[in-house]
Amino acid sequence: MDLDRLLTLTDAAMLAGCSRKALERRVERGSLHVSHGEDGQRAVRLADLMRSGLVALMPTCAPVGSAPARVEEAESELEALRAALTATEVALRRSREDMRIVRTRLMEAEARAAVAEDDLTRVLLNGVPPEPVPIQPAARRGRLRLRTA
Repeated sequence: MDLDRLLTLTDAAMLAGCSRKALERRVERGSLHVSHGEDGQRAVRLADLMRSGLVALMPTCAPVGSAPARVEEAESELEALRAALTATEVALRRSREDMRIVRTRLMEAEARAAVAEDDLTRVLLNGVPPEPVPIQPAARRGRLRLRTA
């Protein structure tokens, strides 16, 4: 890698993971040296970015013999994570369906409670019991099964 390579302030900021303005402030404070490129724009040497602590280069290769083992380990971990994600998605779908059923039953119970409250109010005000209304059983859309796993 060429440490004397000149980078524009924009490129240097992207490499350092900061804003161009942050680099310009460092230049103004004198903590980062700039040069002028061939086109007259201000530029920063890669070595100066490293010296200021804005960029740290990692080794480009792993020790011989360890890469295949790490790749296999990462692939097996990735496969385990995919399986866990699939199981979580299935459980989430089931929970959402259970929640939909519970909400439906709650709304039906609230409607029955409102009717009963109206009937009770009429009895208390008029002293006459209302005519019995046959209660229609709610259409069953599925059984609610609570899952613990």
